[in-house]
Amino acid sequence: MPPIVKKLIAVLIILALANIGFVLYGQASFDATFQQLSKSFAENNATCKSRAVLPEAMARYLERSGVAKSGYKTFAMQCDGLHAKKRADRFVPMQSLMLLRQTPDMLQALKIDVNSLVTFNAMESYHAGRAKMQTYLFGIIPLGTFQSDTFARSELAKVLAYGLFNPALLRCGAISYRVLDEGSVEATIRDHNRSAHVVFIFNKMGDIIEARSDDRLRPVKKVLKPSRWRMKILAYGTFDGLRIPVEVEELWQDGKGDFVSAKYRVTAAQRLR
Repeated sequence: MPPIVKKLIAVLIILALANIGFVLYGQASFDATFQQLSKSFAENNATCKSRAVLPEAMARYLERSGVAKSGYKTFAMQCDGLHAKKRADRFVPMQSLMLLRQTPDMLQALKIDVNSLVTFNAMESYHAGRAKMQTYLFGIIPLGTFQSDTFARSELAKVLAYGLFNPALLRCGAISYRVLDEGSVEATIRDHNRSAHVVFIFNKMGDIIEARSDDRLRPVKKVLKPSRWRMKILAYGTFDGLRIPVEVEELWQDGKGDFVSAKYRVTAAQRLR
């Protein structure tokens, strides 16, 4: 092997090892940040007055969820799956950690492995009418921040739809319901002078099999664009006494129709009192 080739290989190996160490350090830093935020999040004991009257379909759904017998202040959930930012992208591994409360609050950490060396992270939060999403390369290099009134509305819609994982929220008095037909109910959540809408679709067994919203914003080339968003429930399961969706697909709509942007399974979940 020529000396120049040996030197090139040696340099590539050094760069690869340095990059791996950088990735590991960055992920540790990101995880520590999330753990610190989650501690203060879980210690906030905010509650929401329950709505006295619910549409019959939603009341049956919540009864089946077991939330009446399994109270909690915060619900922690971990998911593993695949992610694609746009239609033409290949799916790459994704992990998610999420904290939800019975009030309109959410904290989510995402890890996306583009390849064996490159990792992207995102931290999303919604609280008190404000929302923020921060993205990082290797968990420590800031790439951008989304923070605006329109983005807050988008995240409020997400909080409402994720009430399927967090059934205590769906009883909250901040949510009003309107029956559309025998198999669908529109929910409207109001929080700090803003509102968002989600339509829940029921099957004949009484399970919610889809949530959809036109109030979501899809990141496109560092810009947020209004897009129809759907969440399809493929399977239910039970974690810590709660029956919740465990296999899910999320879809965005672009000029060619709907495409799957994320598909994942809930791998762990726990009620925090």
